[in-house]
Amino acid sequence: MPADVTSLPACPQCGQNDMVRRVSDLVQEEPGSPLAQRLAAPRSPQPAAVMGCATSFFATMVSIGAAIFATGLTELTSSAPRTSLLFGVRDTSVFTGIITFLFVFVGVHAMFVWRQARASRYFRRAFVAWHRASERWQQLHYCARCDGVFLSGQTSLTPVDQVRMLLYARRPPQPAAASPAKAPQSGEGG
Repeated sequence: MPADVTSLPACPQCGQNDMVRRVSDLVQEEPGSPLAQRLAAPRSPQPAAVMGCATSFFATMVSIGAAIFATGLTELTSSAPRTSLLFGVRDTSVFTGIITFLFVFVGVHAMFVWRQARASRYFRRAFVAWHRASERWQQLHYCARCDGVFLSGQTSLTPVDQVRMLLYARRPPQPAAASPAKAPQSGEGG
């Protein structure tokens, strides 16, 4: 229980602050409790895996396989005269194999680069959302009397089971002072 309850905001449901605690203090003081585990700080997202040597090796092996297949297929279906190239293959077969290798190699690499960019974009979005949620978590309060959490100025109490929804909401709940009451509209007409 905090020593100075006057600095804590009042619970929006019961209007008291004598049973209110900062969530970060509660989690730090009682780390093993079931409540502290439910109110734990948001976990940071894992960064995207980096494209490495295995990816290049895979792209090269797929490209070589496709080139050998294309060369063999061209060799079987071509009627061009044989040349003095290695193994007596035709010029058209060699050209087809080289072109196939290049296109497949570039295509497989482009697929991996696209997947890497998509994973990096997802990580950046997740990191921004996590950072925003962590900042909100630092400002979160828990009312033991009502068994709910709230942000300072929030007009409603959020159940503990929905704390992640509160933390990761795109817009934080509006404070009571920021939501002006609508004036009744008069039906003037003539």
